[in-house]
Amino acid sequence: MQTDHQRTVLVWHVHGSWTESFVAGPHRYLVPVATAGEEDDARGLMGRNWPRAQEVPLHSLREHDIDLVVLQRPEDLAATYLWLGLRPGVDIPAVYVEHNAPRPHPVDSVHPVAGRRDIPIVHVTDYNRLMWDNGIAPTFVIDHGVADPGHLYTGDVAAAATMINEPLRRWRTVGADLLAELSRSVPVDAWGMGTEELNHDRAGLTGKVRGKGDVAAPQLWRHVARRRVYLHTARWTSLGLSLIEAMYLGMPVVAVASTMAPLVVPAQAGVVSADVRALARAVEGYVRDPAAAAAAGKAARDYAVEHFALGRFLAEWNDVIDDHCRK
Repeated sequence: MQTDHQRTVLVWHVHGSWTESFVAGPHRYLVPVATAGEEDDARGLMGRNWPRAQEVPLHSLREHDIDLVVLQRPEDLAATYLWLGLRPGVDIPAVYVEHNAPRPHPVDSVHPVAGRRDIPIVHVTDYNRLMWDNGIAPTFVIDHGVADPGHLYTGDVAAAATMINEPLRRWRTVGADLLAELSRSVPVDAWGMGTEELNHDRAGLTGKVRGKGDVAAPQLWRHVARRRVYLHTARWTSLGLSLIEAMYLGMPVVAVASTMAPLVVPAQAGVVSADVRALARAVEGYVRDPAAAAAAGKAARDYAVEHFALGRFLAEWNDVIDDHCRK
């Protein structure tokens, strides 16, 4: 992978899957970790095997010659100044990766750095860039990139799979409330943080929605790939890496037609609709027809391989990093 220079990049571990792809590049990546008494949620590597990433205590960050800070949350601006003594965009180059669809309002939300010309915003989808009020900040889009887990789909379990983190807390946002209707004819197995809570009576989903808990890849992929169809229920989130991973696995997709999903699931790869009844019929149809499910899953995988390659993602990031680091 070509780059002008190897840079030292400071990046917080906020979203594990995105960070895993990002730190696969050719640079040196410093990942902050909080120690006892430090009021910061810096998580470090959390046991991840990221060869180019180095876990650094917050209080030691000033000892490193950092070329670029990757901001991902509003509080990262203050944290950078607190731990480095440098102002992002002024004393040290910085970019702001916006992982989310706008909030609290879909069209009137002003981005935290909208008033800054010195901190570019890097969105992860065209939809997010369109919907956020980016103000005067320069904006880029770098679509997700994922290391290919392989065509693992077997579909031997006549059920749907979904991957949702904290479904009860994020209820309508992630479409967890739709699972009741979508599971009337077909069981739905859900993986992710807090999915065990879906098994409790208070969720109102007991029976055909089965929370499987937070399972790490690659074991997670093997479990998910055994289900006949992948279900994506999010109403208002950014394009989830879990959807892209399911497509890479070779799974047919049934997805709520919201945010970026309609633009990344081609017709031959599944069904995208705002009609919950149509989604339920599609899930049932794929479970009943394994051949159709496998064919749609192959189309989904072909699309993912073409559009979400890790090499393309890293090459685009190399360009941004080289362009915004001081020579």
